[in-house]
Amino acid sequence: MGQQNLQSQNENQLLALGRVLETLREEENADVLIETTLHYLHSEFHYRLIWIGLYDRLEHRLFGKGAIAPTDDLTFLKQWFDLEPGDLLEQVVIQQRPVTVPNLQQDSRAGAWRRVATELGIQGTILFPLRCKERCFGVTLLGSPQWGIYQHPAEKAHLSSVLGGLAAALYQIEVNWQRSAIKRPDQPLFQVLYDLMQVPTVTLRLDKLLSTTQKFIAPTRTNLYWYSPERRYFWQRVGSRQTLHNFGDLRSTTAGLMVAEVNDFYQALVEGQLVAIGTGRSLLKAESTERLLARLRTRSLLAAPIQSQGELLGFLSVEDNEPRIWEEGEKKYVSATAQLIGLVVGSEELEANLEKVSKDTYFGAEIAQAIARSSETEVALKNCAELLCKRLEANCFLILQPTPTGQFNLRFGTQPSNRRLPTTPFPPLEPEDQEWLSNSTETLMVENLDESFRLLSWDQGLNQL
Repeated sequence: MGQQNLQSQNENQLLALGRVLETLREEENADVLIETTLHYLHSEFHYRLIWIGLYDRLEHRLFGKGAIAPTDDLTFLKQWFDLEPGDLLEQVVIQQRPVTVPNLQQDSRAGAWRRVATELGIQGTILFPLRCKERCFGVTLLGSPQWGIYQHPAEKAHLSSVLGGLAAALYQIEVNWQRSAIKRPDQPLFQVLYDLMQVPTVTLRLDKLLSTTQKFIAPTRTNLYWYSPERRYFWQRVGSRQTLHNFGDLRSTTAGLMVAEVNDFYQALVEGQLVAIGTGRSLLKAESTERLLARLRTRSLLAAPIQSQGELLGFLSVEDNEPRIWEEGEKKYVSATAQLIGLVVGSEELEANLEKVSKDTYFGAEIAQAIARSSETEVALKNCAELLCKRLEANCFLILQPTPTGQFNLRFGTQPSNRRLPTTPFPPLEPEDQEWLSNSTETLMVENLDESFRLLSWDQGLNQL
């Protein structure tokens, strides 16, 4: 009869152990896991005090997460416990091995737990680490009213299985949390690639890329700075709060950066390097870092170069007004977005060049047709003049023919109806202008006659147009 009772008791223990291990494997809520473990330990081992504390690695302390004790006031057992060198709890956390204490009331290493042990009548105590993957996730304290404590091998095996299962479950919860907390740049990048195909203009595409970056990284602001090689200057082209699309808009913004101010920053961009400035160390010199942050009015910065065919076009700037540790996923996202911007702008230039070539080819054919269809020279010139003025958005078209005296007579011309063509010959050109025109094999251009020293002898005639 006694043998049957013992066998039945063992079977019940195994069933209870199986149920609790199944819960530890499947449950994802830390509170439920700890509550399940507490009730199992209490029902199977009958310790007077059972306490589970979780370990905070950053602060090096334990937090009382749950307890079963012979008192209704568990306030002390559910608070933070700082770990000090030499105390029992730190020994368990550091060495990750169980520690047996004959009398917790008298052990000087127990600290504040001596008072708890005295109040609750606890003597023999086991401190068991919650250990998984060489990491400690907490400590379980099991207290008995008897002096000294002894565990049977079967009891040790059960404790090891249950508390090991709890540690494994806590490890998995932390891994899942880290995975969800880590920013994955691939997902928003795939989405923005799809969105870019739906946006018709480069301006809107750039706005879309910046708004997506702002949403993913959540900095104070996101800006796009464009580089002017002539002025060796970075100017703000697009920002998360404003949009500037032309170099002429430079005067309307205070944000800008001279290369001479931060030359090593410029060199890093030319070499295709991502510049990260935050709470960590920057690859720039201290003076350049300070000057760069001051000019951009920020405290943390991620700057990725924008390049096309090996040429630096500008940089994508992610700025935060607070010191910040940039995550690896954030760095990869900014670098990838900067490359996308380079492709977007590069495709814009390619499309513009193809369109220009197409228009030039078609325009040449139109001129040839205008000449071929006209039997009279004046009609042919008139048709060609109309086509050329339309293409160049010009108001006036003149053909000047030199005379033996050096003057230039008007051979043919068109003007708006409210203006008259010149009636007197154009005077001879200055020698340098004559040489300038004679030696050129390509079309010559004067952007602003009022500010140019070219064709000064024709000022009067041209001003009449």
